[in-house]
Amino acid sequence: MGTTTIAAITSPFRHRAKLVVAGLASAMLTGFLVFVLLSQQPWSSALAAEEINSNGDYDQIVVQPGDTLWGISARLSGDREQRVIFDQILAYNDLASSDLEVGQTLYIPITE
Repeated sequence: MGTTTIAAITSPFRHRAKLVVAGLASAMLTGFLVFVLLSQQPWSSALAAEEINSNGDYDQIVVQPGDTLWGISARLSGDREQRVIFDQILAYNDLASSDLEVGQTLYIPITE
């Protein structure tokens, strides 16, 4: 009958422990990266606003039920071309589409 050493018994446990530690470290790193990316999102609109309007002046509009980006741009266009205002709002807020959510804050460039 052969003898079993302690090293032979603990070897599978050490391998499993290393895998668990590696998995936890990977999950923590992923969580940290997601947190960093999501925490920067609210700043992107304000930063885009400052890039378009060099003096950083802007108004804020909170989207109400029934509001559309096209409708908001129509209200704000006055004697200016509505499509230009529409495009400015898209760029100013770093929007990928014209879809809006109720309660969303839009930054509107102040034009002189």
